[in-house]
Amino acid sequence: MKQPAKQPPTVAIALMVGFMMTMCFVAIVAAVLPQVLFMVVTGAGLVLFFVAQYFLWARCMYPIVVKMEEDATRAAEGTEPKQPSLSE
Repeated sequence: MKQPAKQPPTVAIALMVGFMMTMCFVAIVAAVLPQVLFMVVTGAGLVLFFVAQYFLWARCMYPIVVKMEEDATRAAEGTEPKQPSLSE
């Protein structure tokens, strides 16, 4: 049986071309209006801030919040989790 030919990654190529065209446009505008470059750097900083915040909450803090909610539910039901003692 003949395997179908793999299609090229058209979405990735389109995103790269779009990014390159955007950067070329920003470079041309920055040559005329240097303040635009500051606006682009500020915008990129904001995007990086939101990405960092997403990873902090989604990857690091979400399991902590879930555990805190489980502990609060157990406390409300009266089934406190067993605390480890020093004798064990």
